[in-house]
Amino acid sequence: MSRCGPGLMAGVLAGGLCLAAAAGASAGSPRLETNEEYFVLRLEAPFGEVMASLEAAIQRRNYSVGRVNDLDDTLRRRARDLGGTFAFDHYKVLSFCNLTLAAELLEADPRVGALMPCRLAVFVPKGSAEVVVVTPRPTYLLRVSRSEVLRRLAAQVEADILDILDMVGAR
Repeated sequence: MSRCGPGLMAGVLAGGLCLAAAAGASAGSPRLETNEEYFVLRLEAPFGEVMASLEAAIQRRNYSVGRVNDLDDTLRRRARDLGGTFAFDHYKVLSFCNLTLAAELLEADPRVGALMPCRLAVFVPKGSAEVVVVTPRPTYLLRVSRSEVLRRLAAQVEADILDILDMVGAR
């Protein structure tokens, strides 16, 4: 299975690009794509297994899962009521937080609370076998901050998120 290892994660954190698929990964292998704004993990696995793996990995990194928003059920009903369609077989948003880091972030700048908690969008486009996990990069969200404390904490949260995605991709 091709995945981003510790050496590649350091490159991602330094602003590099990690495309596990580029190294000849076979179809169905997890792929971590990064750009300045987002991390995107793509893998072929049952949706329920991916959700369970994400929750377990989040807890292993000492974060608490706060809520899972079932957008798929709500939006599917809404589309049906309006005579439309919904483009996803599944769509959930998973919120999670490390309370120690949250306290440090809020102490450094209470406005950061508007960006909390961390979120993962987990979805399957209609008819696809691929589960997609997307999250914004904390360092991107806090790029305008002049606070070294906020930048350091954002990098720490980003490294934790990469570990979480790596654990799920390696499952």
